[in-house]
Amino acid sequence: MKFASAPLSFGGLVAFALGCHVSLGFMTPGLLSTAPAASKVRFVGAPSSTGVRSKSSVLCMSDDDDDDFGFEDDDALSKLIGKRDVIRATKEDAPPPSPSETQTQTPVPDEEISEPKDLDLSDLDFENLPEFKTKRPTRAPKKSKEDKKKKDDEAEDDTINYMDYMADYDDENEFHIPNRIGFGTAAWGDEKKGFKAGKKLKKKAKKAGRYLAGDLQISYDTLMESGIVFADTSESYGRALEKKSLSAEHILGRCVDENVRVDPLVASTFANPWMHILEGGGVRFGRRGVVNALEQTCERLGVSGVELYQVPSALYLGFPNALADGLSECLDKGLCNYVGVCNMGKLRMKSMARKMDKRGASLTSNQFKFSLTNRKAWKSGLIDACKDLGVIPIAHTPLDGGLATGVYTNTNPSGGKAGGKFPYELKTLNKWQPLTSMMQTVQSKVKTRLQRESREENSRYKRGAQPPNINTDVTTTQIAINYVVAKGCVPIPGVKTVAQAEEVLGCLGWGLNDEEVQLLDSAAEAAEKGIKL
Repeated sequence: MKFASAPLSFGGLVAFALGCHVSLGFMTPGLLSTAPAASKVRFVGAPSSTGVRSKSSVLCMSDDDDDDFGFEDDDALSKLIGKRDVIRATKEDAPPPSPSETQTQTPVPDEEISEPKDLDLSDLDFENLPEFKTKRPTRAPKKSKEDKKKKDDEAEDDTINYMDYMADYDDENEFHIPNRIGFGTAAWGDEKKGFKAGKKLKKKAKKAGRYLAGDLQISYDTLMESGIVFADTSESYGRALEKKSLSAEHILGRCVDENVRVDPLVASTFANPWMHILEGGGVRFGRRGVVNALEQTCERLGVSGVELYQVPSALYLGFPNALADGLSECLDKGLCNYVGVCNMGKLRMKSMARKMDKRGASLTSNQFKFSLTNRKAWKSGLIDACKDLGVIPIAHTPLDGGLATGVYTNTNPSGGKAGGKFPYELKTLNKWQPLTSMMQTVQSKVKTRLQRESREENSRYKRGAQPPNINTDVTTTQIAINYVVAKGCVPIPGVKTVAQAEEVLGCLGWGLNDEEVQLLDSAAEAAEKGIKL
């Protein structure tokens, strides 16, 4: 058998090789021996994908046999067979396709495709949806130094640090009242004193001196954020509007909630038990009556306890020690931190102090009337007695309803208000004329002194540093308030407008010297005796 007897074309040979997927290596040695001697036979290994020849050998003819097979070049067949083996090796080395790829590549018959069903949005978990992010980063403008500083400032605590000019004052006990000045809320919620329930005021009502709860909030914020943090109230203030939650304690509690930047020192007072009965509050007696009253006060204020709780000197139903027992229980329950009394003279104050000592507590304060036009507490020795017992003397009505302000005089009975009413009779104003004249003289002296001290203070500060901003344009009202401070008391003038709040703040940072206090005392003494200076 000779190869030449069965001639094959080039295309037929390639088709035969590819279709059968076998190499010519199937030929046995015996068959190879029958090949013509003139034919030069050689085995060529097909190159693998790694560049190494394949183990399966391929039978190729020499160039002398080209005419027998119809080849123009036997290298063409070698190249084709080599490419085939490379493709086969590549497929064998490739990893198997993943199930997801198999599913995506498998065509879906038309009959298996159905219409989309309506989604049930209740099955979706919107809170745990994946966060979609784009590859493109978001660009933000470059922050300036001012923005960075502003951000740092906002990150700091919002608590306001006010100036306490009386921080070094030698207090009577451990209860320290910053700046030795507070404010009263006797007019809060009292319609007879100008309060109006609502949100708006007409111009006519404003001119008449009416005010809203919003005005009280602004006044409260003005005082608190500048260092007047001692607020005095009572369950009897604004009691007529208690059912509408507009009593003084209700309003003060909302003011505290609205302004969280300053922690106030709230003091409240147990109502006169007899007035409490007349106003429909019911009968109170015994130790439990005091505790229940403070619990109700805390509820109206919206707090768990107050700083100072005070009881009046009025006759109280119960055992002699009922008030002391009630105050002691309030301290034990944490309803208050300190206890005090109101309008008690020297003897009763000393008696209450002894009772509290027996119960392991102490009497902290005594609140009473004191002003330039009402100096009884000073003349009777009550203020000195408080100092001896370590009791803080708190002066309510330090302006005596306006008479001690020096604003109303016999030559200006309306207080400078055009068409205003005369709150005091001319007889009364004539009596106090020596004092009001001296107040104006002291006012001028204080102005001159403060302006001189301010210039000296400014000269001691380096360039860029700012000294404390102390009021130098003092008024006679501020003279009257600081007179009470100079006598060792803590004045708590009533405040219901922003103008009044700013008037009180003008008292901070300065005081009266001994000479100025002596001038005022001499003038007040002369007015009380009817002596004209």
